[in-house]
Amino acid sequence: MNRKMKKSLIIPLALGLTMFGLNSCQKDIDTINNENPNQFSDASGELMITGAQMANVLFQEGEAARMAGIFSGYFTGYDRQYVSYQNYKMTAGDFDNIWGTLYAEGIAQCRIVKDKATKSGNKTLFGAAAITEAHLLLTASALFGDIPQSEACNDNILTPKYDKMSDVHQYCIDLLDQVIPDMAGSSAFGAAYAAGFDWAQVANTLKARALLRKKDYAGALAAAQNGVMEGQDLKADHSQETPGAWNLYFDFLYWNRSGYLSCDGAHIVSLIDTLSPTSRFNAKTDERARYEWYFLPDYATPLDPNMFGIYYATSNYDLVTYVENELIMAECQSWLGDNAKALEHLNNVRTYNNNMYGGFDAYDLADFGPGQIEDGADQTAALLSEILEEKYVSLFGQIETFSDMRRTNNALGIPLNQGTTQHPARYLIPQSEINANGANVPANGKDLFAPLELF
Repeated sequence: MNRKMKKSLIIPLALGLTMFGLNSCQKDIDTINNENPNQFSDASGELMITGAQMANVLFQEGEAARMAGIFSGYFTGYDRQYVSYQNYKMTAGDFDNIWGTLYAEGIAQCRIVKDKATKSGNKTLFGAAAITEAHLLLTASALFGDIPQSEACNDNILTPKYDKMSDVHQYCIDLLDQVIPDMAGSSAFGAAYAAGFDWAQVANTLKARALLRKKDYAGALAAAQNGVMEGQDLKADHSQETPGAWNLYFDFLYWNRSGYLSCDGAHIVSLIDTLSPTSRFNAKTDERARYEWYFLPDYATPLDPNMFGIYYATSNYDLVTYVENELIMAECQSWLGDNAKALEHLNNVRTYNNNMYGGFDAYDLADFGPGQIEDGADQTAALLSEILEEKYVSLFGQIETFSDMRRTNNALGIPLNQGTTQHPARYLIPQSEINANGANVPANGKDLFAPLELF
């Protein structure tokens, strides 16, 4: 009797557990059937901002930078499609991935984060997203000219209009002005970047870039005076020696596309190779250490960028720096007629170089002019040329000097690649954009040699 009672108690309990399991499974099945498993759930702005900044790093340091380097005399295309790039033979499809990174992964995410930050009242998060968006747009507009901005990344507008290059720059200046007061002393929400930067300083240097392009030298100088200070550069963080976190140049040059890109015959080599007849070497300048940091010092053919020096796997990549900021101020002071102040900023960079490489002594104003260490038509012309050349050499591998090349009408005389007759003036609007939004694509966006509004 007791044995039967135990059985009668056990069996219903087991059935109950089974039925509970079936009911639970049925609920899970109903949930799966009613929800799209491919539809991502929402994420916080605090998480999304890192992805947007990683897109910015990819845009500033990846394929767009390599192309700009070929156009501005930093690199030579040596194999496969890079031989075509070396000859300025590009198709619209070559720019599809760059455009996708820029808009889908970068600007769209920044704007979503800004919306989330506005709703939560997080001004610092909003500022980090706004500065990242301005960084993307300023670089993009300098490469493509007129681009979608005011109607871009809007789900309700499938064919956004193109905004003038000058209007995009003004939008970015206004956006930076809006957030600078909230970002002083902060590096919060900057996980994609190496520690030690200051958002407000970065924003001011980006603003100075924009105003310099507009030839507003007084405005650019004022912005740069609050720009990046020594030791507070914005750098892409590659400090972890793991694939996926590597310096993007190292990943390309050493791991994925070895041999595609070299520096053989590149203009920058002729400037800092002390054996070159056009070397910058003089009584106050010795470029030997910087040469070995920039290029593999084995004098092999082809001469490669140094993937064990400036582009090593764990070398952080310069994005917005003290050196660039000082040279913006130097150039602006020169244009505004104050050679003494211009030289002061140039010498700040030379002190930095001396600490980094050795071999750099301070210049005096008497070193510039006809027949002097830095020869030129007059002191002002010689000093300005040296400022522009120092910026060109210091920002090796970065996109901004391709902007400078066009902005100054190639004041440095960077030569054409062999077999070409005209420098590229822009990047092509990509084929993916032409297919989706062709009616709005400006005609000059399909011409690699059509000049941009501000250049």
